[in-house]
Amino acid sequence: MINRISYLLALAVLFAVEAMAQIPSAKSVWVKGHVFEDKNNNGMQDKGEKGLSKVLISNGVHVISSDSRGAYAFEAEVGQSIFSIHPSAYEYANANKIGNANAYYLNPNNHISDTLVYNMPLQKRKSVPTEFNIAAIGDVQVSDQEELGFAAKSIFSELLGRNDIDFNLVLGDLVNNNMDLLPDFGDILGTLPMTSWTMVGNHDRNVDHPAYMNDRFNTVFGADNYAFNYGHAHFIVLNNVFATGKNSYEGRLTDDQLMFLKNDLAHVPKDVLVVLSQHIPMAFTRNKAEVLQQLEGYENVLLLSGHTHQVDRYFFKSHAIQELGAGATCGNWWRGEKDAFGVPDAMMQCGSPRGYFVINIKDNQYTFKYKAIGQDAQKQMHITLNDGLLQANIFGAGDSTKVLVQLNDGEWLQMQLSKSIDPLVAHIIEKNNQKIYPSPGSTANPLRKRKSSHLWELPMPQLNANRNKIIRIKAQDSYGFSVQNEFMEYFSK
Repeated sequence: MINRISYLLALAVLFAVEAMAQIPSAKSVWVKGHVFEDKNNNGMQDKGEKGLSKVLISNGVHVISSDSRGAYAFEAEVGQSIFSIHPSAYEYANANKIGNANAYYLNPNNHISDTLVYNMPLQKRKSVPTEFNIAAIGDVQVSDQEELGFAAKSIFSELLGRNDIDFNLVLGDLVNNNMDLLPDFGDILGTLPMTSWTMVGNHDRNVDHPAYMNDRFNTVFGADNYAFNYGHAHFIVLNNVFATGKNSYEGRLTDDQLMFLKNDLAHVPKDVLVVLSQHIPMAFTRNKAEVLQQLEGYENVLLLSGHTHQVDRYFFKSHAIQELGAGATCGNWWRGEKDAFGVPDAMMQCGSPRGYFVINIKDNQYTFKYKAIGQDAQKQMHITLNDGLLQANIFGAGDSTKVLVQLNDGEWLQMQLSKSIDPLVAHIIEKNNQKIYPSPGSTANPLRKRKSSHLWELPMPQLNANRNKIIRIKAQDSYGFSVQNEFMEYFSK
């Protein structure tokens, strides 16, 4: 028996050694170059174009500063990306519309010499904004060309027409396990009027390349761990999706990423707004305590995430830090009844329509609202009336939000947070069960009987006394959220 156990242990060690042998050790590369002001925007340092000192350069682990001539040099590893964390007064010259694609990816699939010369041309901004808007865009998650068409007709068409968004943060799961779609997705982002910064989701990984699962993403979109400044805010993006098997994963951060976070924040004043984004919510990140510890002392911190296909809000450190779970712009995976343009409704499990957050940043403060795709920006909720019970699903609200309702010109009454599923979700589930949905040409929305985190209710049996009613609902909390909507209800005999 002992010999058999010894044999099995030896065999396990042999398999482990063979598996490790299949994953090559990272190759070190000496990276050097100059950061300079590219006045004629030609990508080369011409005579009279000065080097820029004290510009931060990083490989996603170390953060160094250019010297008085704009020169820098440090060691990096294959699989990392080289990028600058330049001041808000500057931007990349001749920039790619995908912000993190301006980084230099040390691609393991290419031959890389031991030394890389990489110069960084920057140009001065006309002005540094004190107020601006960003769009926090959760899982677009397209599986094929048809779904990419759905995205083009909906979320991307809407963004194409917006001139009030300074840049997008696309919060991972750009595609749904189809790596061949990444270049097409990148091409669409490149047509938008604003810059887009992207990050890796669990469905954006090349699981057939275990040593460098993010290589296909990195080839198109550049860095997957990076930081940048805009206005009076500092933005950090971390890839927190890590394999536990070929297709399984968990949310966590490595020691290298924690070191990057520490090294980066060492250059960020405590009164600056810090916006940290990742795909899997920090609420479900295994070593979140180590991340939150590094953020202590910062006056304003906002976390952004996708992944769950539900709109949620999470709070940490006694509500000092807020996380917005942006939901999914594909909704419930591009499923459900199609509209007149052939795009699935895909209502999310929480009862929110497909959408994204628009975040207004002014100096080091922020406010936010949810934007339902294709609907008026003022539409922040929907209501239902059943058997004298008024229910309001307020898309961007959280458990700390105070919700009041007014009937006609009566007194304002406080609504209570509900513990039920959204009535419209329940309606779709019932139609699925009755085989009414899906109708021909559509696919069933796979909703389940789970409660929404932002549904409020109040019994109002007197509603049916008169036919015509105006219902006003306002929702507000002290964490950047304030909305009000009006509804008209007509009761027939």
